[in-house]
Amino acid sequence: MTEARARILIVDDEKMLRMQLRRVMEQAGYQVIEAADGQECLHQYRNFTPDMVLMDAMMPVMDGFDACAHIQRLPEPYHAPVLMITGLEDKSSVDQAFAAGATDYITKPIHWAVLLKRVARLLEQTNLYRDLERRVQQRTSQLRVEVEERKKAEHRVRQMLEREQEVSDMKSRLISTLSHEFRTPLSLILLTAEQMELKYEQLTAEQRSRKFNQIRQNIDRITQILDGALVLNNFHIGGVEVHPTSIEISGFCRELESQWRALLTPKHTLTIRAEESAACHLLCDPALLVQALTHVFRNCVRFSPQGGAIEMTIERLEQDLLFQLRDQGIGIPTAELPKIFERFYRASNADSVPGTPGIGLGLAIASRIVELHQGSIRAESTLNQGTTVTVRLPLTLNVSDLL
Repeated sequence: MTEARARILIVDDEKMLRMQLRRVMEQAGYQVIEAADGQECLHQYRNFTPDMVLMDAMMPVMDGFDACAHIQRLPEPYHAPVLMITGLEDKSSVDQAFAAGATDYITKPIHWAVLLKRVARLLEQTNLYRDLERRVQQRTSQLRVEVEERKKAEHRVRQMLEREQEVSDMKSRLISTLSHEFRTPLSLILLTAEQMELKYEQLTAEQRSRKFNQIRQNIDRITQILDGALVLNNFHIGGVEVHPTSIEISGFCRELESQWRALLTPKHTLTIRAEESAACHLLCDPALLVQALTHVFRNCVRFSPQGGAIEMTIERLEQDLLFQLRDQGIGIPTAELPKIFERFYRASNADSVPGTPGIGLGLAIASRIVELHQGSIRAESTLNQGTTVTVRLPLTLNVSDLL
């Protein structure tokens, strides 16, 4: 708005005075809107949003004081200044005008030069106020953006610090756990080596072979623990990448069965069956999927010491593929099922099976691999009857989420 094109609302019940005011204002370059009383003033104000109001104080229907008070309560972002025109000069009327919200007043008879100066000054003040208000709003908006950006930055920093603390805690726990778990196999290796050193000539070939096998088994155990720790650490620091490939399920099952049979004991049987609905392709990282399922399979073998059937069935359920591994082992206490996929967690009955040391990483690694494939893993179990682990994977991956 420029001062020369400002809209002036003239409110007066005297038609002749309105005409005079209109002529003077238009000659000064202003746009003019008229109203004959307070109610019409409010109607015109809402419709045209004037930049200034010239208001007579004494009018029928609604006087200027009430009309001015109503204007101040309207919800516009800026209330136009009101210049009250009155023949009243007593202090109480002036106080009443200002109390109603008038910006200034001028008395009758009107001195036209003074009126024009007052109008120009009030419009200039209003323009300055509006400009200041606009700048305040702009700066407030900028500050809001800056505050939001700062909050986001602080959130990212907190996440990084929490991540670093989590990694630090995990490494400390890992080092402590590895130190503890290494003692037994290392002690057995040392003991076996000392026995062979002292009695090597007295041992038969069969006894020597058993001793060497014991050393190899304990070395394999240490290697297995280290491999699990390294894999988990890579997952934790984001060092594992998923390379999706479309695989055909029946061929995948044949390869998996070939690998798993080498891990079976004479007491166990293995059956892998793909339902007719599973005759499809799955988008996944086959190496990681084999690793996850193998961790579950190893537990099936370890914790069914009496042997029995180990079965894996694969079936399609809508847009997902379900892998279910079942054993006939010692089972898992019901209360502990929600915890078995946590790092370093071993069920309370795990040590009841001789020869199954561990640090609770296998199922944690399997769970993390399944999560990377946007799937889920869960377990159901009955003590002394067996456990079923179900891996559910989507047939298609949102590859962008893996990058």
